[in-house]
Amino acid sequence: MNTVSALECRSYERNLVDSAIRKAVDLLGGMERFVREGERVLIKPNMLAARAPDKAVTTHPEVVRAVVRLVKDAGGIPLIGDSGAIGSFKKIAEVTGIADVAQAEGADLIELSEARGVPGTGTFRHFEISSEALRADAIINLPKAKTHGQMLLTLAVKNLFGCIPGRRKVQWHLNAGVDIGAFAAMLVELHGLIRPRLSVVDAVVSMDGNGPGSGRPRETGFIMAGEDAFAVDYMLCKFIGVEPFMLPTLKAAREKGLFPETPEIDLLGDFNAPEYAGIRDFRLPPGTHLEWTIPETVRRFLKDALTTRPRVDKGRCKLCMMCADMCPAKAMKGQGAGIEINYRQCIRCFCCQEICPHGAIDIAEGWLLKYLS
Repeated sequence: MNTVSALECRSYERNLVDSAIRKAVDLLGGMERFVREGERVLIKPNMLAARAPDKAVTTHPEVVRAVVRLVKDAGGIPLIGDSGAIGSFKKIAEVTGIADVAQAEGADLIELSEARGVPGTGTFRHFEISSEALRADAIINLPKAKTHGQMLLTLAVKNLFGCIPGRRKVQWHLNAGVDIGAFAAMLVELHGLIRPRLSVVDAVVSMDGNGPGSGRPRETGFIMAGEDAFAVDYMLCKFIGVEPFMLPTLKAAREKGLFPETPEIDLLGDFNAPEYAGIRDFRLPPGTHLEWTIPETVRRFLKDALTTRPRVDKGRCKLCMMCADMCPAKAMKGQGAGIEINYRQCIRCFCCQEICPHGAIDIAEGWLLKYLS
């Protein structure tokens, strides 16, 4: 039986966050169970982009601080690292508040920029993973609970995609194309190579709607932790009222025999029943609740009608070209009053929507998908 802990936490006031995370980890056996004396521990938050903490795009710095302190108390040597989607890692760290935490707590801040080839163990033969992550003695995973235009939600398993350095992430999107299942299967296999010892989810304020970069910050009011990232993701789906196997990574893990259809999970903490769903109106990205069920062959045949796609709000677009520079399929270009998208080339990875700093890209449903919705 997997064990997951969940503690109520209604604000990012430092003492409240520290107390909730300490209790959540103590219920799992204490940080000493996950970190040994002298180990170099990579703490992996979500550092997607240079956004302030109140935007709910990145892991809140107080969550990072609390985990750094626990690692030090257990005798570990904390490192904080990620590979951002675009822009200067130094700027991302400064704007998100994580640089201040690293300096105040005496933790090294490292960009996961150097790649090392690693043979795959399943469907995918080869991965290029951050050598900094591979050299660490242990990894503690700190995802932000958010929606995601392609993967429905970005939680514990998806957060590890940041261990793929820089632009190599773009290549994975291009390789998977419009096949959501293939991309989810890759994330599951990547998790098996990285094997975080512990995942602690920042769900004090989450993001719903047009996530992961331009959605609505909303209070969800809890911290969740567990040794098994799949079990954490399963329970978090339950908490926000989402059918867990709508999540493509859980579906892929089930198909690979890595996670059961009816898991036994012991939920500890402030919420006394696995059926608890504290959020009943959590907004998912448009259409994703239907799109994931449509067979891949049908989606390819009716690509525009049966899939969601990025859509540019030209009133908000500043023609900064960040989306076009990031686009794996090179389907975007600046033209006239804003960005134009070539939907014949677009692979629906939503990298553009993920990194747009102006909230100018949202999600549109194909006409048939909209009708079915």
